[in-house]
Amino acid sequence: MIKLENVSYVYQTGGPFERKALDNVSLEISEGEFIGLIGHTGSGKSTLIQLLNGLIKPTSGNVYIDGINISDKKISLRDIRFKTGLVMQYPEYQLFEETVYKDIAFGPKNMGLSEDEIDSRVRFAADMVGLKKEILEKSPFDLSGGQKRRAAIAGVIAMEPKILVLDEPTAGLDPAGRDEILYKIKDMHERMNLTVVLVSHSMEDVAKLADRILVMNNGRLNMFDRPDKIFSNSAVLEKIGLSVPQVTKICDKLREKGFKIPKGIYTVEEAENEIINAFAIGRRQ
Repeated sequence: MIKLENVSYVYQTGGPFERKALDNVSLEISEGEFIGLIGHTGSGKSTLIQLLNGLIKPTSGNVYIDGINISDKKISLRDIRFKTGLVMQYPEYQLFEETVYKDIAFGPKNMGLSEDEIDSRVRFAADMVGLKKEILEKSPFDLSGGQKRRAAIAGVIAMEPKILVLDEPTAGLDPAGRDEILYKIKDMHERMNLTVVLVSHSMEDVAKLADRILVMNNGRLNMFDRPDKIFSNSAVLEKIGLSVPQVTKICDKLREKGFKIPKGIYTVEEAENEIINAFAIGRRQ
């Protein structure tokens, strides 16, 4: 679904402030995968996701979206943007219409769809993100923070993209709002077979949701593997300014104290079971 071949991107090429944001990045993402994208500020995450939507083209190398090379002069970048839905950080700033319904309908309308098809997509997208029917006729600016996020995501879902790219979609939300948005994203991924790329600074979130995690550092692909493999390299992560989930640190400390807890624990659910078992064993001994 997504393929990068030796991709580099340079800002202000030839100018006094020339900066290489991506350096010879190659990777492949299969259809239906849920990818977590992590890295410190300036690591190349934002540049990478802009390439996936065709907002920019690589300085060198090739980017393929659903088999189409975005640098090919014969292709329409408009078509690429229908394939890849991009939800930017603080997506509520993408809202601008009079009603939630009109906001969600904006994308499908610009695709030239019939009124019946637009209506069908709006209601399907609203249902997918958990917006009730009565909310559709409200102004998007009257919604809560979590509802605004869902409305913005619905506007992207209504265009029925094959790929959904989300840049810190839970930034600024309280824990309940964050969990609600992440649950909806995972539910959409599973029900619609979406290929999802989730940019996040939360190691807990990507550990819980992602099939694989892509680690960027100084414009280069540092690691790209399953969560258990990524978080077993805590020293490497810390060296580039990242960390492991807090629950992993707790399990490591308990193991140092002599509790028989296996390595590679990175979700709360796993930790709960292993800690209960470890304490049960300790009492029996």
